[in-house]
Amino acid sequence: MRFKAKPSFDIGRKFNNVTASWNLVKLTKYFLVIGLIIALVFSCLWYSRVYMNSERRFWSAVENSMSTRSVVRTLSEGGSGNQVVQDYRFHFSPQQVIENRVDFKQKSATTDTEVVTEGIIFPQEQFLRYTKFRNDTNGEEGANLDSVLGEWANQGSGAGEAEEARLNYLSEYVTLAVFGNFNAQQRAELINNLRQNNVYDVDFNNVLEDELDGEDVKIYQVTVNLRPFAELLNEAFVMAGYGDFPPLNPENYREGSTLKSVFKVAGNNSIVGINFGNRNEVYSNYGVIKIIERPEADMTINELQNEVQSIIQ
Repeated sequence: MRFKAKPSFDIGRKFNNVTASWNLVKLTKYFLVIGLIIALVFSCLWYSRVYMNSERRFWSAVENSMSTRSVVRTLSEGGSGNQVVQDYRFHFSPQQVIENRVDFKQKSATTDTEVVTEGIIFPQEQFLRYTKFRNDTNGEEGANLDSVLGEWANQGSGAGEAEEARLNYLSEYVTLAVFGNFNAQQRAELINNLRQNNVYDVDFNNVLEDELDGEDVKIYQVTVNLRPFAELLNEAFVMAGYGDFPPLNPENYREGSTLKSVFKVAGNNSIVGINFGNRNEVYSNYGVIKIIERPEADMTINELQNEVQSIIQ
C-alpha cells in the first residue's frame, strides 16, 4: 500500500484558516498590556532593590524633609505614671507658624495631676492657653483653673520683644535634620553642602531594619559633625526667611566635635525618627496644609502663669 504525501500547501491553508479567525487588534492590545506589566514589574524591582539602595534612601529622606509644607514632631519623656508628651506641628507654607500641645501627667500614691496646654507660635509673637487641669489629692478634687481655662495669653508683640520671640521660635527648629519647604535650587545647595562638608558620617554597611508604629523602617547610625552642621542650619534659616540664629554660632563648636545619632527612615523615604542623647523625636503627618488664625488675647503669658500659680497655691 502506498501513502500519498499531503501537499505542504494544505498545512499552510489550515494555518491561514485558523489565523483568519483571530482578532489581531485585540491580540496586539493584550500583548502590549502584558509587556507593559512585565516592564513595570521589572522596573519596580530594579528601582527598589538596585537603584534605591540604603544610601540613596537616606539622602532621599534628607531631601524630602526639606520639601514639605508641614510636619509633626512628637517628644515623649517618662512612663505611663509620670509622662510628658509634646506635639509640635511645624507649618512652613503657606504661613510660618508652629502649633504645639503639651500633656503633662504625674501620678503617685497620693496625687494625680494632669495639665494640658496649647500654644501657637509665630516668628514675632506666641500664644499660650491651658485647656485641661486636674490635681486630685487622696482622691479629692483639688484646685481648678476654670476661671482661665481656654483663655489665650500672648507674648512678643510689644516693643523690644519681637527679637526674643523670633529666637524662641527658631529654637524649636533646632534638631539634626533640616526641615522646611525649600525650592529645588535651595535643596540642591543644602544637600551639596551636607555631602561636600561631610556633615553626616553614615554607616551604610550596617543599616538595620526595625518597626515603628507598625511600619517597617531602616535604622541608620549617623555621626553628625557639629560645626559644619551649625553653619548649614543657620544657612537654612536665612534661606527660609527667618534670619540667622546667633545661639547656633559655629564658632561655639570645636573643630572635629561630633554627636552620635540614629535616623529612622520609612519606606516612603521620609524621616520618621531622630534619636540622640536622651532625646527621641518622632516625625509624622507630612504635608498637611492648614491656615492658623491669630488668637485674641487679653493678658500676657506672664500674667497667665502668675494667675495659675496663685490659684494652685
